[in-house]
Amino acid sequence: MTVRANFGAIAIAMLGAAFATGPAHADCKAIGAVGTGVTQDIAKFMATAALKNIRENQGYGPSSTPTFKCESGIIATDCHARQKVCK
Repeated sequence: MTVRANFGAIAIAMLGAAFATGPAHADCKAIGAVGTGVTQDIAKFMATAALKNIRENQGYGPSSTPTFKCESGIIATDCHARQKVCK
């Protein structure tokens, strides 16, 4: 078990695996990001901000609302966010 000391909110943006969704949506893919914070709300905010950064840097726009899966740890909460994006 690892313990991470978080003094505020730390966001770790990770680009998730990109999946093509089919020929009708050839310019669409799924992206993922992780946000870490002392509360679940902060972790979700950081994950959403990371998704936005990934979308904008790759020239995509949102195609769906983000989905979250959060896990509370001893010190911090991690939220994994996923979203479908299209050009």
